Amino acid sequence: MKNSNDTKQRLIDVTRKMIDANGVDSVSMRDLGKEMNLSRGAVYVYFKNKEELLAAIVTENFEMLNSRIYKLSSEIDEPRKLVYEILFTFYSFGIKNQEHYKLMFLKQWDKEQYGNLHIAATEVFGVFYKCFEKSHEQKYTGNKSPIQLTAMVSAFIIGLVELNSTGHIEPEKGFDDPTALINSFVDLIFEKN
Repeated sequence: MKNSNDTKQRLIDVTRKMIDANGVDSVSMRDLGKEMNLSRGAVYVYFKNKEELLAAIVTENFEMLNSRIYKLSSEIDEPRKLVYEILFTFYSFGIKNQEHYKLMFLKQWDKEQYGNLHIAATEVFGVFYKCFEKSHEQKYTGNKSPIQLTAMVSAFIIGLVELNSTGHIEPEKGFDDPTALINSFVDLIFEKN
């Protein structure tokens, strides 16, 4: 069984490299089989189709992002600083891993079919929620509920990554300094009443 799991993980790792080198559209089960010296049919033993393979990669990506965010939440106690660091980590991940980011945030994955992926994706937002819950209790985030704030920061950071990854970094639009923009956005959220 260990060999089977090793092969499955190796398929994921090789596909990840294919995505990094040539984008998601370059991935084919046939080329993957060739790359790993397996028949195309052998690849289907591990993943029933390309979407299932990509879902496994997306789940791993969310787990990696979650790991980074959980590390921050264990190191930083101050909510404002934590939210800034999480947003910056999220932004950096999206810019450095654009093809993976598109799979994670710009594709709708079936919750029923890919439950583990959905759970891993939801965990990212759970950290934001907990941070805002604490801040809300301390009256640092105004009258917005933790769920509203979580939705707002999620929309903000996903939009910022998307704008920057598509080249919209013009100074006249104010998009040329993402760190300053993140800082300003966090300041708006954490104005004490």
